[in-house]
Amino acid sequence: MDVIQRRLSVAAGQFAPVRGCIEENMHYHKVLVESAASAGVNIIIFPELSLTGYEPEIAEELALADGDCFNPLQALSDRYDITIIAGAPLRIKNSKPAIGACVISSKRPVSYYRKMYLHPGESDYFSVGNRECIFKERTFDVGVAICADAGQPVHVERTVQQGAEVYLNSVLSAGGYEKDAGQLQRYARLYAIPTLMANYCGPSGGWKPVGKSAAWDARGELIAQAPEDCAALVTMNIQDGECSGKVIRLNQ
Repeated sequence: MDVIQRRLSVAAGQFAPVRGCIEENMHYHKVLVESAASAGVNIIIFPELSLTGYEPEIAEELALADGDCFNPLQALSDRYDITIIAGAPLRIKNSKPAIGACVISSKRPVSYYRKMYLHPGESDYFSVGNRECIFKERTFDVGVAICADAGQPVHVERTVQQGAEVYLNSVLSAGGYEKDAGQLQRYARLYAIPTLMANYCGPSGGWKPVGKSAAWDARGELIAQAPEDCAALVTMNIQDGECSGKVIRLNQ
């Protein structure tokens, strides 16, 4: 009898965003998606609010409401059979915009996750979501978090309870990077769940993110970490319960 091998390749796309410029940020997404596709990646996740940069004060005017905005990413997803998780402020009827993760998969409708737990001050600009995000990719159930979500242990706990086998976190991490990374490492070890963080490597919203997007295996071992100051992919390849990682530097 043939043994069915379970394989999944995920990547964090690290880059320096351009403030409020969806067109330029979309270009960086395209470059990173194409590089990820060349490396055989099945899922790529970008940092928090990756299409606009992390810019709370102008999030209302940048908020996306029309699914057509994602057509360029949908075309890339269809062309390369890759799932793209891009960040954007999402327009919410009769409310403040939400910090969103847009899950764009080949031949499937776009799905949206809204950040559930906000940092202090974010509630002045954003509303919150009310449900975790788990989606199917190949034979894996994949959970998604946005930055401060992972600061609440209940988020990863509920995500795992709902079947997630991989945990992906889209962040802007600056001075608190060591705390953020340490928490994700603990989750990986506690729940035996491969975990990936996507961070920026350039200023956004008055913050100075430190790059170092990273991947941890199901034992909580760091298997790949990007540099601080350049665009890069961090890939995590999962096969039959084992993980390997790699960093691919790009010229932004």
